[in-house]
Amino acid sequence: MENLQETRRIKLFSLIVLLTLFCGQISHAQSGRKKIVDGNKLYAEERYDEAMNKYRDAQVHDPESPIIKFNMGNVDYKKQKYEESVKEYEGSLGTDDALAQSQTYYNIGNSLYRLGKLPESIMAYQEALKLNPDDQDAKYNLEFVRRQLKDQAEKQQQNQNQQQQQQEDQQQQQQDQQEQEEEQDQGEQQESQPESEQQEQQQAEDVQEAEDMSKEDAERILQAMKEDEENMKDARKQKAPGDIRVLKDW
Repeated sequence: MENLQETRRIKLFSLIVLLTLFCGQISHAQSGRKKIVDGNKLYAEERYDEAMNKYRDAQVHDPESPIIKFNMGNVDYKKQKYEESVKEYEGSLGTDDALAQSQTYYNIGNSLYRLGKLPESIMAYQEALKLNPDDQDAKYNLEFVRRQLKDQAEKQQQNQNQQQQQQEDQQQQQQDQQEQEEEQDQGEQQESQPESEQQEQQQAEDVQEAEDMSKEDAERILQAMKEDEENMKDARKQKAPGDIRVLKDW
């Protein structure tokens, strides 16, 4: 973990110190102790699989040994098996030594951080500091993870605000578009309505004009018929039978 203090907990001297602290708490055969020492040497050489085998051999002699579980947790951590390392570390908390418990909680915090469990890792560092308030590495890591957790919360809140703003903008766009479509429909209706009324009015005028023209034509025809009849009467009077022209006698 970049910028996370952890080197001191994985060096060989830390293992030797822990071994010394646990020696008064545990009882195991001389052969089991030698396997632990051999495993520590292999661990320091970064031969983690071989070191794990030595620790497992030692565990046969003392299955509940806190130091063996602690060392196995270190191997799991180096192999990036962080869930397994947490289990091994938790199993090593059986000791009554406060300093040993503090270092175990410190390593648990590192493993939990690697798992992305930031709140849980903060709690582990706090437990380490309760047991050893002078642990500067634990203080540093505690503040480091707190800052990361705060940054994540702020980023998450920012993303939520952006998503909310996008949703509001989208809703506003949809509302504006709907209003625009409604205005357009109303405009089309207003434009089409006068034209329809004008057509109806024109048709009515045409019908009325046709009716008026028919009446005038009829009156003209009747008047013409009357005039023709009178003319015919006058003509009959002028050309009545028996009428003769009289020549004047000079």
